[in-house]
Amino acid sequence: MSDDYYTKDDFADDLEIDAARFDRNPDAETIERVVSNVEDRNIEVTVVDDGAAARDHLRATLPAGATVMDGHSTTLEEIGFTDDLEAENGFDYLGTDIRELDDEEERFQARREAVTADVFVDSVNAIAETGELVGANALGNAVGAWAFGAASLVLVGSTNKIVDDWSSAVERVREYAYPLEDARAKEVYGQASVVGKLVSLEYERVDDRTRLVLIDDRHGF
Repeated sequence: MSDDYYTKDDFADDLEIDAARFDRNPDAETIERVVSNVEDRNIEVTVVDDGAAARDHLRATLPAGATVMDGHSTTLEEIGFTDDLEAENGFDYLGTDIRELDDEEERFQARREAVTADVFVDSVNAIAETGELVGANALGNAVGAWAFGAASLVLVGSTNKIVDDWSSAVERVREYAYPLEDARAKEVYGQASVVGKLVSLEYERVDDRTRLVLIDDRHGF
């Protein structure tokens, strides 16, 4: 597991974040409503009980021979799926190739190309009860794949990221996920993060392209 693996528990006590509002424990009725509203947006949803089940599901759905890329995700780290990507069991994980590049310009170009991987796996920062999926990152190399770049998009989110509506989802990114990621970035990279690019998935026009693996547990920022 990578050295930059931290959970929200490493930083939450030192930050002014509203955990009661943005790190909830929704009931079964709310989860059912979320699943229905997300699927109405042509996004397939698979609900799993915990991180181990999510990891098994993700491993089973990676096509043999595919190029695969991920966004940096605390959720994927927590459930152990980052280790599976690095093992490259039957697929080509582009993250390994990118890390091996010493030239900064070549690495940047490779990251741009990785946005168009056969399969891009990332986690969401917020899930609206109304069905929108919201995510952000500093450079855009992760959420750049969401809108169009990747042939297949697999998003992972836990039920604690569910909020009332789209506005609350954006607020969760800015007021909860961002402060935690900013603290992580300062610890790992020695520099602050920023909400550089923010993407909201409203509707998927391409059938069978986008899937959400919804973990009925608490993970990530």
